[in-house]
Amino acid sequence: MAWTNGSADLIGTWVVVKALSVVGGKFDMFTLEEVAAELEAKKAAGELDGDPEEMMSGFSSRTEFTADGKVLTWMKAPAGIPQEEIDKAVESGEIKAFKDGFFCLEEKEWKEENGEFLYNSHEHRELFGEVQSPWDKLELNEEGLLPFGGGMMMLRKL
Repeated sequence: MAWTNGSADLIGTWVVVKALSVVGGKFDMFTLEEVAAELEAKKAAGELDGDPEEMMSGFSSRTEFTADGKVLTWMKAPAGIPQEEIDKAVESGEIKAFKDGFFCLEEKEWKEENGEFLYNSHEHRELFGEVQSPWDKLELNEEGLLPFGGGMMMLRKL
């Protein structure tokens, strides 16, 4: 699916609507509802190791593409963190920023080149000993979702 309005289509906040998960013994892209149902069934059967909320925390992340070429990853902050702790974390650089109940964990880059949008994954890649580019193409799939994070999740613009 093509971008129709140039960078205006990309710039903004995106949420995770599907993520790589195991549901019903199948490893594939699943929605929050599908993963939650699987975890609830495992919990009821006594087969769940770990906290279901923590296991689904990736679905609460947000990815923001800014007009100045930044890609910001935002995670929902746990409830009850005092503002002074948040301020200290920002001042120390432990987190990049805090807004609307989310903290920014990392900042990367995106660019437009030859009519395509590219995202700097910052990954070191080699193929037959030759270093490959860390820049990944950003393309909407047939559902209008944006594969992201090396294909580990699908994003939808808010």
